[in-house]
Amino acid sequence: MTQDQNREKAQALYEQGVKESAFDYEDGLSRLIGLADPEHIFRAGRVWPKFDYTLGFEALVRLKSAKYIYHAGLEWKSFDHKDGTRVLSLLGDPQYLFYAGAHWKRFDFEQGFDGLLKTGSCRYLYQAGVLWKTFDHARAWSVLESQVVQGEEWRAQAFEHPRWKNALLHIWADLN
Repeated sequence: MTQDQNREKAQALYEQGVKESAFDYEDGLSRLIGLADPEHIFRAGRVWPKFDYTLGFEALVRLKSAKYIYHAGLEWKSFDHKDGTRVLSLLGDPQYLFYAGAHWKRFDFEQGFDGLLKTGSCRYLYQAGVLWKTFDHARAWSVLESQVVQGEEWRAQAFEHPRWKNALLHIWADLN
């Protein structure tokens, strides 16, 4: 079966769960997981009246879907944010790791920062330094400095942003 066929089957199964009152949600989730379509697993967790969130999360982890793990952390009624942070850090997708730190109600900033730092993404290190509640600007700055070409744009922006400017003043004051 092709990926498009799986997606169509997942869409139909998801819609059945939305529309049919006698729908078997346990079997439906099992079948959705079998189709390996992370979008519809996420969507089912968002709107089906009965959903096994642990099983749904485990499926998204197996599918390595940083995008839908992030969205589940925002929209599911039940979600383990600490475990979600751990998984996003392991998956190493800087975009969704950054978004989780910026938008989730609960987020392990220390673990998330370590994961983001390992990606070496100058863009998302800069952005996290702007939006995250807790952030180690000094460690992030060392990455922005060491990546001469990739970090150039983000270093320039850091010099202009009030939060980064303040952090840089403290970093440089500590050097003396």
